[in-house]
Amino acid sequence: MWILSGHFASQVIRLGGNLIMTRILVPEMFGVMAVANILIMGLQLCSYFGVQHNIIQSHRGDDPLFLNTAWTFQILRGGIIFLLAISLAAGLAIANSFGLVGASSAYHDPVLPSVLAALSFTALISGFESTNLASAHRVMRQGRITILELISQVAGLAVMIVWALVDKSIWALVGGTILSSCIKTILSHWYIEGQTNRLMWNRDIFLELFAFGKWILLTTILGYFVSNGDRLVLAGLVKADVLGVYTIALFMISALQEVLSKLATNAALPALSKVVRERREDLSAVYYKIRFPIDLAILFICGLLFYAGHLITDVLYDNRYANAGHMLEILAISLFGIRYVLSENVFIALGKPRLLIPAQIFQLLITFSVIAPIYNAYGLDGAIWIIALTPLLALPIRVYFMAKYGFLNLKRELYVLPALPAGLAIGALVNMLAQHFVSMSR
Repeated sequence: MWILSGHFASQVIRLGGNLIMTRILVPEMFGVMAVANILIMGLQLCSYFGVQHNIIQSHRGDDPLFLNTAWTFQILRGGIIFLLAISLAAGLAIANSFGLVGASSAYHDPVLPSVLAALSFTALISGFESTNLASAHRVMRQGRITILELISQVAGLAVMIVWALVDKSIWALVGGTILSSCIKTILSHWYIEGQTNRLMWNRDIFLELFAFGKWILLTTILGYFVSNGDRLVLAGLVKADVLGVYTIALFMISALQEVLSKLATNAALPALSKVVRERREDLSAVYYKIRFPIDLAILFICGLLFYAGHLITDVLYDNRYANAGHMLEILAISLFGIRYVLSENVFIALGKPRLLIPAQIFQLLITFSVIAPIYNAYGLDGAIWIIALTPLLALPIRVYFMAKYGFLNLKRELYVLPALPAGLAIGALVNMLAQHFVSMSR
């Protein structure tokens, strides 16, 4: 309940800020910010060795030497990401100056290198976050974590709004993001109870972190490109304003993905890990007990948004973002497949994160080999259809491994499916009523 209520509050704040900022700033700025954030996130995720996951599941997760070695490793990683981001920003500026980037690409925007360089400080700052955050996740102490995240989010948003009112530039978005990262790092040491971190290094612990983290690293790299490959590809095909509108459409879908990811990592992973350690025979029952309410909600929303997604964006955003509603309705199809993110945490709890790789590689192949040709042949709509269908095409691979490791229950899979046509029916009804109301008002 802490995770769900915290995420709901976070999304309300995020949506409110989004509505305010989209009325102050132009779509191009959101497109540039989306590209910069994706590149920074890529550097972070492509160097993630699963320190938090390791602290959650390791029998040494309460050992001060283990925690301090992990913290030192985390700081070094943050510094490396910072240097890589600065280098990437410089390389992008040089490429643009020599005309190596297409003028129709979002990567061509002249302010992008500066924004990327500034955002690189978030990686350096977050490297100093206390391991108390991971320790709190380990024992499922979600209250303080939720409050910490909301405080840092509100502070960052407040700076964005005030800055944008004074100076209607992209630097309002950048400044708020950096401040939010600073506050989260400070509060992780001051507000979350636990170990006081100090710089320490133990070779055996590092090797343990590396042994566990090498598979997490690979799956995280693949997961990053699976989650963000659509924007990476589209950024090379469309201008920043179109990418900005697409980012608004993706906002609703990503909000659901984020809450599902938080539930999976912060609640389901500790619970499933304990089941695997203590009563392996109950794994399937516990897995579907967790998934049942998630499936009902996600499938219903999938059907609802498919028919009525445009109504949300029509009400919330001005005419500059009119195309976002149609994009949202297509992207809603992907919700059918993202429910299976919970199975990924079962594989991690079983100590087999490598089982995530085949489905991720399959999705990557589709993303990076199919989207561009479909865009050239059928336009932006065709590309978005491929993006939406990709998670569904990978389902047979996930289901195969679920069956192989004994936690697939076909009956439980079928129980929840009526929620989808229920959502479609309600969405169609809402859409019909909205059209009737519009025609009557005319």
